[in-house]
Amino acid sequence: MPLYPQPPLNVMVVSPFGKGVLDIRWDDPSLIGANTEYNVVGVNVYRSEASDRGPFKRLNSYPVSGTFYRDFTDVAMVSREVIPWDGGWQSKGDAPNVLRWTFKTRYPIAKPRFQGVPANTPDDVLVTVDGVPAWVGSVFGQTGEVTLQAITDLDPRNDRNVLSPLPTETSEVAVTYYTARNVLYPNTMIDRKLFYRVTTVAVAAGSTTGYIETPLDQTMPASDMQIEQLDYIWREAMRRNRWILEQGGERVKLFVQKVSGMPCPCRTETDPQSRAYNKQPSNRCQTCYGTGFIGGFEGPYDILVAPDDAEKRISQTPNGRRKEHSYEVWTSFSPIVSMRDFILKQNNERYSVGPVRRPTNRGNVMQQHFNIAYLDPNDIRYDVPVEITLASPNLPWPQTRYPYRPYRETYDQQTGAPWPVTPDAVFPMATDKDNVPNGVQIRWKSGTGENQSY
Repeated sequence: MPLYPQPPLNVMVVSPFGKGVLDIRWDDPSLIGANTEYNVVGVNVYRSEASDRGPFKRLNSYPVSGTFYRDFTDVAMVSREVIPWDGGWQSKGDAPNVLRWTFKTRYPIAKPRFQGVPANTPDDVLVTVDGVPAWVGSVFGQTGEVTLQAITDLDPRNDRNVLSPLPTETSEVAVTYYTARNVLYPNTMIDRKLFYRVTTVAVAAGSTTGYIETPLDQTMPASDMQIEQLDYIWREAMRRNRWILEQGGERVKLFVQKVSGMPCPCRTETDPQSRAYNKQPSNRCQTCYGTGFIGGFEGPYDILVAPDDAEKRISQTPNGRRKEHSYEVWTSFSPIVSMRDFILKQNNERYSVGPVRRPTNRGNVMQQHFNIAYLDPNDIRYDVPVEITLASPNLPWPQTRYPYRPYRETYDQQTGAPWPVTPDAVFPMATDKDNVPNGVQIRWKSGTGENQSY
């Protein structure tokens, strides 16, 4: 019996021509011959918003028993959330914010019937004080802040002033609002990079130990960029491109900038409303490194890029002399690179990634061409840690990070899996060869000599 069930075949990601919606389709995994010894329960669907190398997060709560899954922005209603008097209130009409009654909800507030748009009008929430509708002055959906109006108004029915309903220590304040449970296309995602993996969930025949799932490193990533499956001709072209990089390429580490995740405290602790409207986190923050999301960057991923063939010069600027070094490089199809990423060379020089050009065939990326420019040593990106540890607080989901996706679908140096998702903390610069120690040159052997004589 196989150690685990085989993943479903022909996984495709297609668009139903709807905003913020993607459909994932696959063949029935129970029809695979290797899965006949298992009772297939369904599949699990995983999604990554950074790269085809992860990190991946599971989307479904229970195994999907069909051959179709729709990933879309889901807005759910939170009904009558009670705001405790000693817990959720930020201001109760006392100094220094006199006549300001503001509380904070448990989840961020979203507009109903929209694609994850934060709430910004009083009509987006319903607040009651002891069952009486309160007067909402403003709503800030990003942080879930709701401000009540503490004013008097003229009642035209009896020509008398009426004070807005305000809570007391014994009042019950309840709020009903909508929140986004799943946001497919964040507003900050300029270059959309969505990748999916589908695993098979099964129970061994006669087993009582529970479910068995296909390891994530045994599944092929799929994206909506792939209009059709890649044929053998272009697959061979990709292998030869990789061979060229192995002979003359330069080993570097790639850091992919986050476009979603947990907001950094530098955007929420100090005047969160102005932070959200200005869209500018702190460029000296040691938690997000100027990206606005905890961790700042995904990675690092070991990649090969074309060698350096550009001039270096020193220029005089208003801030002093600085080194200028920029040139165009190209790399393989994985991982997907975009602007604002950066690469780390073996001499600790860091280069920012510029506009990216991706030659494709039927949506399958063949190569990636982009410009890189030298970063000054005082740039915040020099503070991004390179070490990957399971206990690192700024690098979530380290178990889904791995150095490269093999261009050959037969092996991997660390795990033997075709599409691995294992840590790469102890391999400083992978050489892709299982009998050559990583990061160590054996006598006369260089990287090129190793590739040629292997």
